[in-house]
Amino acid sequence: MREADRWSGLVCLLFGVALYVAIIPWQVETVSYGWLRPRTLPRALAVIIALCGLWLMLVPSGDARPVGTPWLRAGLFAGLLIAGLWLISRLGFVWVAPVLALAIMVLSGERRPLWLVLGAAGLPLAIWWTVTVLLERTLPGPS
Repeated sequence: MREADRWSGLVCLLFGVALYVAIIPWQVETVSYGWLRPRTLPRALAVIIALCGLWLMLVPSGDARPVGTPWLRAGLFAGLLIAGLWLISRLGFVWVAPVLALAIMVLSGERRPLWLVLGAAGLPLAIWWTVTVLLERTLPGPS
């Protein structure tokens, strides 16, 4: 399992570097308003992804074993994310994101009420605040 962690870490490291060097500069536009440049946050997150990948390569855990049918769970995650993105485009981020976050956490096996509340309410709130307040952008709303 350590070898799988190292390969996963390498993929995350390369993905973070690709985001930072090529994808973000290519896809993020420069604007003349706002106090935070649009590239700042995505680049910071790309660095975090790359560093976490490097950490996983250097310090693999090796003790995590998939339980049951991992392909079925992966398919459920993919279906949930596709449905969530579609619903966000129809109903808006504010209404769908908390429900989607809660569903992902439950599907992941989280059962502690405090973490479920923090994840379902806190994470979408942090995303909303970062995008609308810090970046002065709008999130998807009802069409």
